[in-house]
Amino acid sequence: MHLAIVSPFPPTITGIGQYGYHLSRALGDLGLFEKISVLAGSSSSNNLNGTDHFAPLQVEYPWQLERLDTSLKIISRLRELKPDLVWFNMGASAFGRSPLANLSGFLTPVLAQKMGFPTVVTLHELIEAADLQALKVPGGIFAQFGAKLLTRSGTYANVVCLTTQDYVDKLKIRYPNVRGIHIPIGAYRTPDLLPEEQNPELLFFTTLAPFKGLEGLLKAFSSLLEEIPSLRLSIAGATHVRFADYAARLKQQYSDLAGIRWLGEVPEDKVQDIFRKAQIIVLPYTASSGSSSVLYQAVMWGRPIVASDLAEIRSFVVESNMKVVYSKVGNTESLVQAIRFLLESASARHEQVAHNFKSIQHFRPEQTCIRYLHAFNLALELRRSEKRIVIPAQLTLEQA
Repeated sequence: MHLAIVSPFPPTITGIGQYGYHLSRALGDLGLFEKISVLAGSSSSNNLNGTDHFAPLQVEYPWQLERLDTSLKIISRLRELKPDLVWFNMGASAFGRSPLANLSGFLTPVLAQKMGFPTVVTLHELIEAADLQALKVPGGIFAQFGAKLLTRSGTYANVVCLTTQDYVDKLKIRYPNVRGIHIPIGAYRTPDLLPEEQNPELLFFTTLAPFKGLEGLLKAFSSLLEEIPSLRLSIAGATHVRFADYAARLKQQYSDLAGIRWLGEVPEDKVQDIFRKAQIIVLPYTASSGSSSVLYQAVMWGRPIVASDLAEIRSFVVESNMKVVYSKVGNTESLVQAIRFLLESASARHEQVAHNFKSIQHFRPEQTCIRYLHAFNLALELRRSEKRIVIPAQLTLEQA
């Protein structure tokens, strides 16, 4: 069985790229595929012809961010590879900040379907159901039309995987003929309960954009610093493709505030270290477009969480049987109170960590892989392919 994967991938690290990296490697480690070809995007034309080996994967870079020929480049390579199955790992800005560049990328599943490939698409956001104004999506009065077009293109597949059940339910209402299934993001690695960090340190780890709530967190940190002079804040993550100057502006604005580490984009092999040094993970988002990989990473490494009380966050927290301390959206004082509560209560931190670490055992990497194997076989069946992935009897959701 030859599987082709279209996804952002290292060296460019994004939330979706990190997901694609870990899941691709986990699928390869199962030993069920004769070949896995990853067709990744590059931010530079220098390595478009390069190939990397993340054994047992073969990774190449046939397409480039911000280009309008993305779909043609990917389809051309698929035509040459002739895979048995194609999995698309996609999000709203996976192909760049330009709406047209993203549309080109989102058209790829449509073309792949027309060419006869069995296709599975993972959508990390149900774009047309999102609050486009809060997310500062460009396009003005045409933004909603563009969001609907992207969503429809992204759902043109044999099977569409979504990271929350709420999105599956919404998809059924909007597109009743689309076969949608729920596959939670889950843990990227085998859960590992790290010892609690004794020094009070907060971690903000995500792509840096206005709707991620960093400005509110900086205000809350400034207030808490007066009470707890030893408090520290680490800010990690790549700049969002649509907000190139956002992080630099905030860094300059708060340059006189003590205790802040601006870590920028963190290499994959260093991610665990920044979670290890943190006592509390903060998700102060003012808007959300889907499930949060940061929340799952916090849980798999035993870190308590403060998160905004957004409907999307509440939805996947409940679906995953997890606990977080909520703060009111965009309310600095509420955020201060939520962070202070966990800083001052070791028992509350330990109770949340224990509950969440037990819950994450149901979302281990092998279980995510099993869910995808069933989705892949369903796509092969719906496409009337004679091929199937033979799933060993010991690989079941109950036993994984």
